[in-house]
Amino acid sequence: MTILTGSNVGIQFGERWLYRAVDFKLEQGRVLALIGDNGVGKTTLLRAILGQLTVTSGQLDWQVPTQARQISYVPQYRPDMQAFPLRISDFVALSFDKGLVPWLRKAEREKLQHVLADTNLTRLARARIDTASGGERQRAYLAQALVQEPNVLILDEATANLDNVAKYELMDVIHDYQQHHQLSVIMVSHDLEIIKQYADDYLLLTPKGSEFGTIDQLDMTKLKVGNQEHV
Repeated sequence: MTILTGSNVGIQFGERWLYRAVDFKLEQGRVLALIGDNGVGKTTLLRAILGQLTVTSGQLDWQVPTQARQISYVPQYRPDMQAFPLRISDFVALSFDKGLVPWLRKAEREKLQHVLADTNLTRLARARIDTASGGERQRAYLAQALVQEPNVLILDEATANLDNVAKYELMDVIHDYQQHHQLSVIMVSHDLEIIKQYADDYLLLTPKGSEFGTIDQLDMTKLKVGNQEHV
């Protein structure tokens, strides 16, 4: 099932086009890797998908009705955790809209426990997030997103600045949850090994257009890692 279709999408700022003629599809239960040089506009496309800006040309067509669509976004930027001396369980629970009731309802408590288990955070639930490791904090941010029960999860450099153990643990958690819940994922990453192992499809953005296909069709020799070129 197709969740989102991008047709001839272009985004322009002033006289400058970031890109034009971008075509892609996001399918249910699949991971789409969004790749391209630094500054090409990957985060800008994410903002358009999130409805935060309007594309200049073409269109983004959702095949999921607005009322049935839940998009969760895990951004690249992380604030200083010293400002959040909360237990991990309380930090994750910030995603609940409790309204005038300051405590969690039974259904919310159950949902929280399930998500903490899914993200391997149960034994750390009472630990303070400002004392957690980078990988543990990143899984707490992921848990904040998953507790909203999304059908689309957007990850903007989710594994950046994590060591090898932490980044593969995070991606394994995402993969297991995605498979179990048929979650659709859009993943921005500069990590070629992560892309090859966890993505199903890819969208390569360039100033001249785009390239979309299954991950086995991606020519990795086009992509260089380091200071010269990034994906």
